[in-house]
Amino acid sequence: MKFKFALLALCLCFLNCKEEPKTQSKTIDFDYKFPSVEKLINCEGVNTDLLQEAVQSFEEDLANFYTPERPVLSRAYSLFISEAISNKVDYSLMVSEHSKKVLEALKQDESLWTTNPDGSKLNFSHPVFKCIGDNIKDKPLQQTFSALIETNSMSLRMFGDQLKRKTFGMKDDKYLTTYVALELYFGKIYDKDLSEKGLKTSIEKGHSNDDGQNH
Repeated sequence: MKFKFALLALCLCFLNCKEEPKTQSKTIDFDYKFPSVEKLINCEGVNTDLLQEAVQSFEEDLANFYTPERPVLSRAYSLFISEAISNKVDYSLMVSEHSKKVLEALKQDESLWTTNPDGSKLNFSHPVFKCIGDNIKDKPLQQTFSALIETNSMSLRMFGDQLKRKTFGMKDDKYLTTYVALELYFGKIYDKDLSEKGLKTSIEKGHSNDDGQNH
């Protein structure tokens, strides 16, 4: 009898050990362009190295597209957020080849993606969004973001207006910029054909240059 109990205990212990790796983040083979010693975000059970690469590649594209003469991220964010929420960004001109590779790497984490009724591609049940909500610096924005995530109500319709009013200093909050990069950049190009260049008219582009002047 003692032998049977010992055998049962050993089997249970073995099963628990086998299940443990499920909570660990998946390692993705990828050629990093922006290796960073400093952690920009710290989220348990999430591939933060890849997310940091995504943010840095996005911000490089952002500065190159909106402020090419002299990179000014605060202004670039202001212009981009306004255009992205209004679906006016010409991603075919903005997205670099490296960002396309980053997207393919991000796609390897299938739990990060889904299709929501509003067209968003992000799975807000992924642990990264709880982590983002816990760490956004702006308190009112943090409370709104967390409430929307916790109630499974996150959408740009609910969050976009408040986000547009908070572009000042956005570049210094890497948790918030991680959400912006995933939702308004990589999520927007998830299944988009970027082969056709320059789809925006000159009128639209001229109007976009005036957006965000009072931010």
